[in-house]
Order: sequence, then C-alpha cells, then structure tokens
Amino acid sequence: MARNSKNTTILNRDEVREFWRGEDGKSGALASKVVGSAEIFDSACRKPSHGVNMLAMHDGFTLRDMVSYTNKHNQANGEDNRNGHSHNASWNCGVEGETDDAVTNLARKRDVRALLATLFLSRGVLLLQQGDEVYRPQQGNNNAYA
Repeated sequence: MARNSKNTTILNRDEVREFWRGEDGKSGALASKVVGSAEIFDSACRKPSHGVNMLAMHDGFTLRDMVSYTNKHNQANGEDNRNGHSHNASWNCGVEGETDDAVTNLARKRDVRALLATLFLSRGVLLLQQGDEVYRPQQGNNNAYA
C-alpha cells in the first residue's frame, strides 16, 4: 500500500490487477479491497472513505493497455525502452499490442469491464484516470509523460 503525507491509503492496484490476470492466491486480497481494506483502516479508526481506489494512473498503463500489453513499449520516449517501471501486472489476452482479431478484442473489453466493475463497487473514493472511460490507448507506453 502506498501512503501520502495525509496518511490516506491508496488501493494497491497491483493486487487487483493480479487477481484479474489470474494469479493464484489473490482472491483474499481482492475481497479485502472491495469491502474497504479493514486491515488498514480499522486499526486507525478510519473509514473506507479515507482510501482512494484506482486501477491505473499517469505513471503506468491505461486500462486498455493493461489488457493489451504484457510488456512496456516505451520506444517513443527516446530512451530505448529503459524508462518506466517493468512490473505492470498486465496481460495481453494472447496477442501483444493492438490487433484486428475480434475474439481478442472482445476478451479485452470484457476484462476492462470486470476491472471497472471492481473499481466502481469497491468501498472508498473512486479515482478513474482520464481517458480510461473511453478505452484510450497509449500503445504500451507506461511512461507517456516522458
């Protein structure tokens, strides 16, 4: 969990992503986040509304890229793909990058809907990266501000 200077806990986006990616042993972590992260807030006598729930942010993949790329593709940044972190907890539904394959694109849209449903149904404050609501891509660039 990340904490800012006001001690507000931010949902660990990697745990939620890893659950939907299909990693073993993540259902408990997902359940805890959806109901408000009592393991964090109860001991501090705080409410779930003190938490911020998010799946994607400016420093990583968009939701579309999260289900379209297993690896970062930051070549456009001019740093030979060295910038941006390499742990994205992402998957590509069988095809790396953009594709015209209808089955792959349906699977990706289904996964994004599942991720958004998890975010919308979780207790706490919702944070949605701008553009994710319209399925915006960054072509696998997880460091677009560079």
